[in-house]
Amino acid sequence: MNEPVRESILKTVTDSGMIDYGDRIVVGVSGGADSLCLLHFLTTIQEEFSLEIIVAHINHNLRGEEAERDQRVVEEFCRERHIRCEVKSVEVGRLATENGESSEECGRRIRYEFFDELSHNNGKIATAHTLSDSVETVLFHLVRGTSLNGLVGIPEKRGNIIRPLIRITRSQVEEYCRENHIAYVTDSTNLQNQYNRNKIRNIVTPVFKEINPSFEVAVGRLCESAKYYLDFVTETAVQVINKSRIKQNTITMYRCADLQQCHQTVLRQVILLLFQQAGCYAYEEKHILLTEKAVQQNGGAVDLPKNYCAVVRQGNLRVYRKVQPNEILIPFPKNDAEFRINQQKITVKFLTKEEFDKNISVHKLLLKNALDCDIIHSEIFIRTRKTADRFLQKNRGVEKSVKRLFNEAKIPSEQRNNVLLVAQDSEVLWIDGFGVSERACVKSTTRKVALITVRSVQSGG
Repeated sequence: MNEPVRESILKTVTDSGMIDYGDRIVVGVSGGADSLCLLHFLTTIQEEFSLEIIVAHINHNLRGEEAERDQRVVEEFCRERHIRCEVKSVEVGRLATENGESSEECGRRIRYEFFDELSHNNGKIATAHTLSDSVETVLFHLVRGTSLNGLVGIPEKRGNIIRPLIRITRSQVEEYCRENHIAYVTDSTNLQNQYNRNKIRNIVTPVFKEINPSFEVAVGRLCESAKYYLDFVTETAVQVINKSRIKQNTITMYRCADLQQCHQTVLRQVILLLFQQAGCYAYEEKHILLTEKAVQQNGGAVDLPKNYCAVVRQGNLRVYRKVQPNEILIPFPKNDAEFRINQQKITVKFLTKEEFDKNISVHKLLLKNALDCDIIHSEIFIRTRKTADRFLQKNRGVEKSVKRLFNEAKIPSEQRNNVLLVAQDSEVLWIDGFGVSERACVKSTTRKVALITVRSVQSGG
């Protein structure tokens, strides 16, 4: 390389606008060459950019004494340079087993939770991914099968995550460490070829570099070209999504007639974006292709990883997470009460008929959720549906099963088991969204009224 490695890193930072004056930067530091190179570089621009630097080190307790050694190296490096260092020790192996995750998934989740905690949600998180890591990622995607997205590699920035080393190779990192007398440690598991990524790093990449010593730089150029194409395709896909979007009640769907007019490349990007929009990120290329087929055929369903599903029905595509049924059984309160169920706040307020009449003159819609307490002669419950449930809609004169009622209302199947209702045995007196039954509605002879209100709340509210 013609210019010093530091200047190359600095150019990446300035070209992409990764770092602003006065930033708080949480740096993930393992003790390896990459992360110590990154940390050392940031200290060289700390004064110029007035940076607050916080080092975050996770001891996963997976490698015994070697993990303790890594922690000591990081702590000593920070102590010598008066850098704030935060260490978290976690039994990743045990937690992964308890949560049904792989050790890699669990470790990554814990790391980024720790980074977010230290960044206070308004700082930046710097990770030490290099061009070599990005090349390995592209090769890994190619082996498994990938779309254009998989050729982009690791992005320079994603949200508040920045990667200043992403344009330099691992050999350049080691050169930087030699020039600046940085003593680093090596994770022995990186040398073990039973891991697929290590096979790519230790076996595949060296063969390509024998053919072309600038192989990593060449793949970097491919990644850059792929990014330009992907940006264009994504912009077009977003326009298609906006055009095809329709809403029925609270359900968002996308018209297949609009999607079918897309170029195949755009349609696949639309599907990928809808997967991500629904929260599904563990998909593979086969899931995109199967969903594309369902869209083209105007029907079908695709099971996606992590309990997600893509369904084409009645000419519309939906992507959603299947909700596991939550059996709810709460005795109906005898006095004013408020409680929270499934991100909803349920309020029950008791009124005399005179008090209710004063309210109803202002708010006519209250009638829908007003229950005649005089008909209650045994215990009733707030609960979710059961097989035998039946409901007589007010002013309809026809009793129906709750299942049929939900079918006619086109309530998505994955939501039906979480709709709240009030029932006395199998007789349903009130259903959220449908209102009160014929028998339970307020009449001129009613003396006491139970007013039910339901309000959505945020997960933290």
